[in-house]
Amino acid sequence: MSNNDYFTIAYKILSYLKYCYENGQDADPNILKADTFDISQQQFIRTLQMLSDDGYIKGLTFLPVLDGGILLGNRRSTVITSDGLQYLAENSMMQKAYRIFKEVRDWLPLIK
Repeated sequence: MSNNDYFTIAYKILSYLKYCYENGQDADPNILKADTFDISQQQFIRTLQMLSDDGYIKGLTFLPVLDGGILLGNRRSTVITSDGLQYLAENSMMQKAYRIFKEVRDWLPLIK
């Protein structure tokens, strides 16, 4: 599994949001961005759209702009849903990715 495939990136995002949930924190826009996950802005937005469409996250808004792109709004309000938590717990591909990355702090060094 490559480091930038959908399942790996989705796992990292959901794990970060789970960490925020478990520690009573809002999502930090300085962490919840493409650079943190070492992917393009386009891949980041598409991944977030899929996670939102699938009901794994909520609170984030997708704002279309004139050039055809999308701006992200309310990143601080982005939260994992119970479906997102269940997805992390049950999805075997996510469990395999977890073994590769071990814990959120390995790939999100800003969390202490």
